This record gives sequence, C-alpha cells and structure tokens, in this order.
Amino acid sequence: MALRPATPPLNALRAFEAAARLGSFARAADELSVTPGAISQQVANLEASLGMVLFDRNGPKLSLRETGRAYLPSLRRALDEIEAATLDLVTHGVGERRLLIGALHTIASSWLIPILYRFQNENPDIRPVIETLALNFATPERSPVLADRLLDVGLYFGDGSWPGVRSDKILDEIQVVVAKPGYVWTNDSNDPDGLIAHYPRLVHTTRPKAWHDWALANGVAMAGTPGPGFEHFFMLIEAAKAGLGLALLPHVLIEGPLADGSLEIVCDAKLESAGAYYLITPENRLDSPEVAAFRDWILREASVDTGAGCYANI
Repeated sequence: MALRPATPPLNALRAFEAAARLGSFARAADELSVTPGAISQQVANLEASLGMVLFDRNGPKLSLRETGRAYLPSLRRALDEIEAATLDLVTHGVGERRLLIGALHTIASSWLIPILYRFQNENPDIRPVIETLALNFATPERSPVLADRLLDVGLYFGDGSWPGVRSDKILDEIQVVVAKPGYVWTNDSNDPDGLIAHYPRLVHTTRPKAWHDWALANGVAMAGTPGPGFEHFFMLIEAAKAGLGLALLPHVLIEGPLADGSLEIVCDAKLESAGAYYLITPENRLDSPEVAAFRDWILREASVDTGAGCYANI
C-alpha cells in the first residue's frame, strides 16, 4: 500500500494562509496572537516540508510565488471546512441528521425555499442547510465537485450529463418576457417586434445570447439597443421590478413576483431553454437516507410544478 504523504502541521498551514491573505508576517502574527518571528518560522518549516519556496521576501513585504498561489485556494477551502465542521460539532453535537444542499442563488430563494417547509413537515428530524454556491456546471466538461465541498446534493442548471454524479431532472426552463406593471404601453403589449424596438432589454451577462435566441425562436427582428447587464437572475428580477427595462426570465423563478403583481408577462413569445434544472447527487452520497428522503420529496414537488402547476398556462 502506498504511503500517504505527510500532512504539514496545522499551525504552519494557518500561518501561511494568514500571511498570504494579509501580505505580511506582522499582520498575520497580530491575527493569530503570536510573534512575527513565530509566523516566519512556521512558514519556513512549511516550505522545508514541501521542498519549495512559497513567498518572495522583500524586507517586510511578501509576495506569493506561483507555488504559493497554486497552494492557497485549496488550503483556504480546507481550513474553512475544518472550521465549519468544528463549529457544527460544537453547536449541534453528534447524531444530527443534516442535509447540506448546494444551489444557485435564485433557484434556491425563488423556488426551493418557499416550498421547503413541506419537506420539514414530512421529515422533522432532518435539518436542511442550503449553501448558494456559484458552481458552473453548464457544460459536461465542468464536472461538479460536490463531494469535494462535502455537499449531499445540489440543485443546478445544465444538460444533466455530468460525470461522477446522479442527475435527476427537476424542472424545464421556459423563459418569458416580463416588466414592471404599467412599464409597457398598451399598444405595445403582446407585440414582440414593438417591444424590442421601443424598450431596453436587460441582459443576463452569463447568457448574452438569450435575447437573440428568443428572437430567433419567435421570428422577431432584433432592433433597439441592449440595456443594463446583470450577472445573476435575482439581479435581473429586481431590475425589472424597478422599471429598468424588459427582462427575459425563467417562469419558475418569478412565480412570486407574478403572483404579487410586482412583475407581469408582456407578450406570449417565450423561449424554451436547451438546459434544465437538475438535482445532482455525488455517487458517494447515493446511499444516504437523508438524500433519499430529499430526492423523493423534491421529485414529487417538481411533478406538481411541471404538471398542473407553473407551466400550465404559459
């Protein structure tokens, strides 16, 4: 059996992370309540154990070498996991049935959280914890790293063909054109060509071709100029509610604003996305009773939405 490489002492790792983040042995020493000499020695010991130099030292100023830059992100995540695991153990003790869910911000806040009480009612002994991780799984070569993040399940958008996980399709994505009520003149309502020509189009910056795809799918001639751009759907939702322009948004993410009247659909033309929302489970979590309970529940919820629910009238 191959020998496992020796793991450096935790104090040395913490000293390196603090010095790299703060750019100074002195500031790292203040944070960790030790002397600058102790930080310097811990980092030197770490470099000796690794057999490589992590910092360039120019007097009191530190700069990371390429080796240090490569090491730091993974080390920081590992230290965060240790801190989180310790806090969770101290706070909740042993025996708690916890389910750690990773999800994109808007699908978590707009769809999952409003119905999560029903899962809690069915499974009062399971404590769900949601982390809104911006992991991009939009293409097959970008394999989910849920196991590395210690997540039990994830709720993400893509084509479902990711290695190393089980993918269960939850929701199709149908995008509709919405605006603040009263923003669109009555004469332009339900006229896609007039809408495109007369009103700014809010842009999702990670889906820059969405309006073009919508126009192509509906035989609309692109006209006018793009409006402000936003990185996330929750930003687009707020921008549309504020009257900044037209937004092309997944219907499943705006059921709340449509119901409370803060947004309205302004034309019948829609776009059926190539991707969908999936529940993804790392292979090493498939036998978890908590995961099985959540999977059964969310598939039932999704069947309601895709049956007589949110897509029935669009």
